[in-house]
Amino acid sequence: MNDIKADPAYMDGMEAFLIGDWTVAKDFFLLLDKHFPDNYYIIFILGNIFYSQGDLEKSIEYYKKTIALRKNFGNAYYKMGVSYFKMGKFNEALHVLKKLIQVEGPQHIMAYYYLGVISINLSQDEDAIEYFDKLRLASPQTKMAEFFEARLRIKRHEFEPARDLIKQFLNASPDFAEAHYLLGVAYMGMHKNMKALNSFSKALELNPDDKRSALKVDSLSTTDWP
Repeated sequence: MNDIKADPAYMDGMEAFLIGDWTVAKDFFLLLDKHFPDNYYIIFILGNIFYSQGDLEKSIEYYKKTIALRKNFGNAYYKMGVSYFKMGKFNEALHVLKKLIQVEGPQHIMAYYYLGVISINLSQDEDAIEYFDKLRLASPQTKMAEFFEARLRIKRHEFEPARDLIKQFLNASPDFAEAHYLLGVAYMGMHKNMKALNSFSKALELNPDDKRSALKVDSLSTTDWP
């Protein structure tokens, strides 16, 4: 690596890479790849360049080459998994990101986010809940995990844990209208109609175009509760 860092092409290529000049960076790193064909880091950077240019198939090709040279290089697994995800190849993304967790454990915490979202797309709700739960534990500041898990729990009619998750989420994002709507749904499932009405009203206040909340407010406001 020291010889590579001393190469003027590496310094110029990294400068272009860091400022986002992908075309110039690609030319330098393709040249470096010819001079140092077995250097995993050069190949990984090329994968990142193709990723940044939107050529996801090419990025995956280079991430695979990276892993062939350094089998436990977690960053390559992560970027390859995200590339597959962006291509809509969810099964491939799931396989690669699971491998990443095996290789590096919870160090790449955002892998849990993608695993959760992918599991939703594959209708594997139980797995999705598990991944979002792991993301919440590994990274409490990643609040969207609470939101996604709450949606899944509402789908499964697990209203009380959903309510708790949404309330935690709203502590950090009190003006997110969709979360107030979900909170209303959770309260309705718990037969707490006044609290549900308050939540739907808040959602409608934040998003006046939300017809779902408007219908819920109208329905709950005109219902004679026992």
